[in-house]
Amino acid sequence: MPETSIHNFFPTPVWVVDYEPETHQPLNTHLVKTLYDMVGDRPDLAPGATLQTDTNLHEFDEFVDLTDLMAHSVSGAIKFLRLATADFHFTGCWANINPTGGINTPHTHPNNYLSGVYYVQVADGEDTIFFGDPRPQAIVVSPPVREENIYTGNEVVVEARAGRLVIFPAWLPHGVPPNRSQNDRISISFNVMFPNFTEQMSPPKWEPSIRLKRRQERESF
Repeated sequence: MPETSIHNFFPTPVWVVDYEPETHQPLNTHLVKTLYDMVGDRPDLAPGATLQTDTNLHEFDEFVDLTDLMAHSVSGAIKFLRLATADFHFTGCWANINPTGGINTPHTHPNNYLSGVYYVQVADGEDTIFFGDPRPQAIVVSPPVREENIYTGNEVVVEARAGRLVIFPAWLPHGVPPNRSQNDRISISFNVMFPNFTEQMSPPKWEPSIRLKRRQERESF
């Protein structure tokens, strides 16, 4: 009989970090109060709409405990990927407040390397975040299956729970379904990117086989 092996090419990593109750419970209590105090009076929202704050929460002292946790977990993700650089910085950090019926349709976060979301307040056992297959050609032919599996599915769902941080590639499509609870669903999202990307990382990775000599400009008299 021939020997068959299966190779999973081009895997997409998603990191799920669950902080201990003694860490996330006091932190989330602080975050809820801080966010409501900062938001103040809410604007009128259309059905299904979501409130989003400014994108610079990482610059506020009130959120330093959270951004420290985020940064530590991002460092772990970068170490796991064995990147040549460990340097990164936050390019944005903002809160999402989903009232009843609030939804975040599928989207990506362009011009960033990693993104993440931390859950502050969710309905136990009801809230999720879903990730879509980033390969558009994967759903062109989608035959019926006897059982869903990683090779035929086009969407992966991760449970959202208070104190959970989810980190993923910024190009991975993701979204959240409508909030069906009577309480706000509160999460804090962020993006990270490499500093000095243009100078340090965007030049070609290959070494030239021919190096050109720069001609000196002639002095004019």
